[in-house]
Amino acid sequence: MNLFDFALTMELDGEAYYKELAAKTSHPDLKAVLEGLAAEERRHYNIIKAAQSGEWGTVPEQPALSDVPNVFADKTFELVDQECTIPRLKAESIDLYRAALDKEKESVTLYQELGQKAANPEEKTLCQKLREEEQKHVELMDNIIEMLNRVQDWVESAEFNHQEIY
Repeated sequence: MNLFDFALTMELDGEAYYKELAAKTSHPDLKAVLEGLAAEERRHYNIIKAAQSGEWGTVPEQPALSDVPNVFADKTFELVDQECTIPRLKAESIDLYRAALDKEKESVTLYQELGQKAANPEEKTLCQKLREEEQKHVELMDNIIEMLNRVQDWVESAEFNHQEIY
């Protein structure tokens, strides 16, 4: 499997992962974010496909990629925040965002490692661009989780909790 094929597979698996999570949630806002992330993974797929067939040319096979884990292949999901007290911020919401954040962080690390091992400049460029795209997703998920936690913290102790304005 070459780097392009691996990246294409990973992006399709990411799209399927987010669509599956979106289908499992009943919260419209959470569903919209997850569907947006699925669309982003499809956009990444299209970028890789264009690069594969266009200006970057072909990349030789890399047998080492057959041993690299696809971060979206593991579909296990556990609720870790069972004690959320605000009805709108159920454990499902926060935990889904946390699970998505973990997957995105794994993607960033994976593309960084693959970029370091890349055999030619085209592969390095592809990995760098994909890492940057996945880093944007990390920042998005991190901001959403921070916002949800701030709301929960404020409701729990509004009189004594002075947070910075966001």
